[in-house]
Amino acid sequence: MIYLLLKILTTFINKSSVIAKVKIPKATVLSLDMFAVKVGEPKGIPPEHMQQLVGKKIKVDVEEDDSILADMIE
Repeated sequence: MIYLLLKILTTFINKSSVIAKVKIPKATVLSLDMFAVKVGEPKGIPPEHMQQLVGKKIKVDVEEDDSILADMIE
């Protein structure tokens, strides 16, 4: 039981997501220098998909350090 709980906790902690390195205004065309990766942030886009965001527009204002979510991208 303890092993299973530790495995679940470790999996959650090791999740990482793309976050905004800077404030990104609505309708901005995204570039790689706008992103960072945050460990322990399981709700956003995984870092291995970061390159696919480049050149797309953001649909909402995003604050610095906010997770980038799929529904924010045009």
